[in-house]
Amino acid sequence: MEIFFGTIVLLIYLSIFLFGYKKDYQRNPKEFLKTIIGMPVSFILSLFGGNFLDKKIKKWTKK
Repeated sequence: MEIFFGTIVLLIYLSIFLFGYKKDYQRNPKEFLKTIIGMPVSFILSLFGGNFLDKKIKKWTKK
């Protein structure tokens, strides 16, 4: 039962992600991947006090 529930939640998440960000990906795939990777990592690092790495990631995404 737990696997079924987890699969349904994952499918809903992936469908929202696909339809919500499809146009952004088509415009510029390289920038899209930097944003998708950089934003959550930067957020987590800023929560735990990793300001040095947070600034490096922000510079990397702006290039």
